Amino acid sequence: MLKKRKSISLAITLIFLFTVIMPVAGFAADNDNTKYSSTYNYVTADTEQAIGTAAVAAKSGMSVAGATYIQVKLTLPSGVEFTDKPTKDNVNNSSDPTKNFVNVTGLTGYIPDGSGTTYYVKSDSSSITLKGLIDTSTTATFETKFTFSYKDASGNTVKVMPVDIDSDFTGNLDATIEVWALSNNSVVWSESDTVTLAKVAGSGDVLVSAKTAKNVTKGSNKTGADIKVYETQPGKLASDEAVRFDIMTSGVKFSETNGSPDSNVQAVSFSGGTLYFTDDDYETLVFKPTAKSNIFPGDIVLTPILDVDPDATGDIKIRVSSVKGTVESSGYFKINTSTSTISRTTVVVATVGDAKAKIDKLEDNDTVAYSGQKTELDVSIKIKTEDGSSFKDGDMMTFKLNKGKFTKDPTVTGNGTSVKRYDSNKAFYVAFSGTSIADKFTLEDLEIKLPNDVEPGDITLTIGGDYGDLDDVTIGVVAKPITLSAEKTPILAEALNQKAGDIIIKEAGDGALKKDDVLVLELPSGVELNGKPKLDVVEGNFDGDITVIDDSIIALEVTRESSDASEIKIYNINYDTGRLALTGDVVLKAYYIDRDLVDGADSNTTVATLIEDYDDTGVIATVANATVVNENEVTATFKVGDEGVAVVNGRTLVQVNKLCEVLGMQKSWDEATKTAYFVLNGKVVAFPMGENAIYINGTKIAVDQGGKIINNYTYATLRGIQMAFGGELTWDDATKTATFKFVK
Repeated sequence: MLKKRKSISLAITLIFLFTVIMPVAGFAADNDNTKYSSTYNYVTADTEQAIGTAAVAAKSGMSVAGATYIQVKLTLPSGVEFTDKPTKDNVNNSSDPTKNFVNVTGLTGYIPDGSGTTYYVKSDSSSITLKGLIDTSTTATFETKFTFSYKDASGNTVKVMPVDIDSDFTGNLDATIEVWALSNNSVVWSESDTVTLAKVAGSGDVLVSAKTAKNVTKGSNKTGADIKVYETQPGKLASDEAVRFDIMTSGVKFSETNGSPDSNVQAVSFSGGTLYFTDDDYETLVFKPTAKSNIFPGDIVLTPILDVDPDATGDIKIRVSSVKGTVESSGYFKINTSTSTISRTTVVVATVGDAKAKIDKLEDNDTVAYSGQKTELDVSIKIKTEDGSSFKDGDMMTFKLNKGKFTKDPTVTGNGTSVKRYDSNKAFYVAFSGTSIADKFTLEDLEIKLPNDVEPGDITLTIGGDYGDLDDVTIGVVAKPITLSAEKTPILAEALNQKAGDIIIKEAGDGALKKDDVLVLELPSGVELNGKPKLDVVEGNFDGDITVIDDSIIALEVTRESSDASEIKIYNINYDTGRLALTGDVVLKAYYIDRDLVDGADSNTTVATLIEDYDDTGVIATVANATVVNENEVTATFKVGDEGVAVVNGRTLVQVNKLCEVLGMQKSWDEATKTAYFVLNGKVVAFPMGENAIYINGTKIAVDQGGKIINNYTYATLRGIQMAFGGELTWDDATKTATFKFVK
């Protein structure tokens, strides 16, 4: 016959029999410099109650850089106050140590608070603050211990600093401890945590509580939240009573090993006891104490280990009650009657669903990565499960970049983890395998490369996979390594050795242009370099060499990386323009070549080979340092209000004499017909005054506004001139200016 019970070891029981002050498990895992602990008593809501102890101490390697003082503050919760206000006499009272409420070790002593008192101690009805000098010449350690009460040699409770508890206060009495490392009055770092100092009894004989429900996946041996059952006073649970735990959710049962409810009880302070199943459905557990509690209240902590079927959904609920019954020869507990010592209480211990993960810590996520370059980000990302459960064998999490690509696999630190890139190196995944996988892991050494044309902004990771979609995480910032500027000089088409404007290069930060890398400035088609430009460092300590490639590329190779962001001038730039040179700005395209990103390249690879083998076609910036003009092209502006310029019926009219002078046309006037004639390149255009028509080589063309005599001067429309001789006519309504551009 299989055994259907689990006996609680005497060793565990004895820990709780010799003190009413029960230690609270654990320290504050999220604090880097300090650790916290406490003990608690069972008390009632009344005056002068003896609560437990609390302590905060330095972790090994606590940061003291820049710190001069340590300041500690303990604050009681609302509804709880000190019976007597704490004073400096409660701190390290060497004449009567039994009166010590606060003991401090590891600091060189308290400092005056400015009012002449011996110690810096400030308090009110619910808090006390202490400030001590830290010795930065040695490895800093300290511990501050608050002793509200203790047991003397006779077992009597000594109330060192009793508290008054409001009548409606029940449950955990949790105090907040805050720690600051200070440099004078400036905060170097601060940390805090809460500690439990008492369990305050409310209504009822035996109370039931549960920790925050855990998120569990389907399968066997899933851990739910702890359930605590505790008496308000000793002996409230009768000697023939037991505590019953019923699973109320379909498709869930308690895990078992060889028919026994192994691992389902974490701790028990009754004088021993046994855990039973009631039948082979494993949906009910019963804890039967060996005897009723006598001197101290008893309690049970059940950590439910659950088997979750594939069809189970939603919250996993467990109902707690008290029962009477007997143990059958089969090893099962037979329930005879229910009792009212524990009112039926249902708690949620877990929720069935996909496990979730969260970002636990994100550090150094502000590295600047320059476009066109490879950068190793300083970022460190710590990820853990939300409920503290381990990552599962066969699961994975995915991480995808919004900009650039990874150049190597990141480093992942954590049991049972591995990492691999995918999606053309734009993403990687962390896979979990094995039987000893941790509940957290850390990602570091994220090295990326960015194309030249990447837009500035945050570099983010989109995190997904088997543990939910996390918010996008910023891991760095994209910036352009340089800015370009130049003055444009006019040059002619099909002309040689024409001076262009100097080009100014400004680094975005110290060392933005990396040693041995190359900044390329490429000319447009139809424009070539005449000779080799020169280099001048206007500001900073950058140095580099200029190489001209195929008369169409200026290549700036970095020979010394700047320690101060530099300003660089490329001057003595001369251009030859051919038939293919387009009228307008000469725009140079700039791109950056990171030598490490060119396959097969090393420190000896020539600049010409780097450019030939480089496969990034993006442009990091552009700059125009010349404008190709046509010597026969005329551009003229006519502003309404200037002499000889008028607007009639929405058309801009200009005096004939002014038009011919500015545009270089021949003119004549027929007084008999009141007609103005314009002649250019063998074309004759007539503007008869007062007629909405023009005549081009004798052909009449109707227009909405023809020539007009204004104040005895003849005017012709710009629109008519454009129709006759071509060109480009634009209008700026804000300045009331017409611009006319055409080739003679």
